[in-house]
Amino acid sequence: MTHIKEMNSSLCDWEARIILEAITHEAERLKSICETSEDEDEVADAGNDYLEVIGLKERLENQAIEVFGQQITNFSRELL
Repeated sequence: MTHIKEMNSSLCDWEARIILEAITHEAERLKSICETSEDEDEVADAGNDYLEVIGLKERLENQAIEVFGQQITNFSRELL
């Protein structure tokens, strides 16, 4: 029987934004592999990882929006 371990962490707004942005980029990278690779094993692995990353992103994003507001998902580098 496998025991799943959990970790809880506290993040300030800029840390949450950086993690969300990194997860977003990783999801895009994995999706691109699924759409462009001709290697079936690579596509299967990337597809499975993509689903896990999207699930993680959704959980973190929902929590971050509750705490910091919708602007936490704005990754723009443009000056306001």
